[in-house]
Order: sequence, then C-alpha cells, then structure tokens
Amino acid sequence: MKAAGAKPLLIAPKVGEVPLSDGSSVAADAQLFGQPSVTVDACAVVLSEAACAKLLKEGAAIQWVMDAFGHLKAIGSNKASKPLLDKAGVEEDDGVTDLKGFVAAAAKRYWDREPKVRTLA
Repeated sequence: MKAAGAKPLLIAPKVGEVPLSDGSSVAADAQLFGQPSVTVDACAVVLSEAACAKLLKEGAAIQWVMDAFGHLKAIGSNKASKPLLDKAGVEEDDGVTDLKGFVAAAAKRYWDREPKVRTLA
C-alpha cells in the first residue's frame, strides 16, 4: 500500500496494542467507533477467525463495514473476514476483492454499486 502512495491506518475495536497471530502486536492508529470508514478512501478487513467471531457481536464493526460498502469504497478482505462482510450486507462486485487485488481496487470508487445501496432520485 505504501508503495502505491497510500497511508495505511490500523483501525481496531479500541486504541492500543492489537495482538497478531504470530504472538506479536502492533499499535492501532484509531478505534472503530472513533474513525468511521467514511473517513478513509478504501478498507481492508484482515482478521483471524477468532477476531471475526468477536467482531460479529460488535455493532460498531458491522456498521463500519456496512458504511464502507454503502459509501462505494473498495473493500479488500481475507477469507476469515467473510462472515463479518456477510453480516454487514457486503455483496460481491469489482470493488470487493481479496487482499491481492485490493491496492488496484482501492484506486477508485464503485459508482455502479450505488443502485444496490440506495434508491436514486
């Protein structure tokens, strides 16, 4: 992402250290409730199965992903994140990618998604 000129932010349920699957941790830049997805250009949802199970019970996490989809943003995700995307109503389209396709997808908005998420006047 940095090589493409992007400034990644790690947004987590709360500010502080986020545990990683290898036992290490990394500091979150922001929290879900305080940094809504509308404030970023694209979203990568990268979770372990255990983290996804926890976030399925967090309204802020579900709303965060739902808003990203509704605001026509690219959403990249790993396989373990799929239940959260499903619960948030994310439907497959060109802007919903795996992590390999995320950087290219993040370069634009997905206007053809708009009729799926709102009634146009």
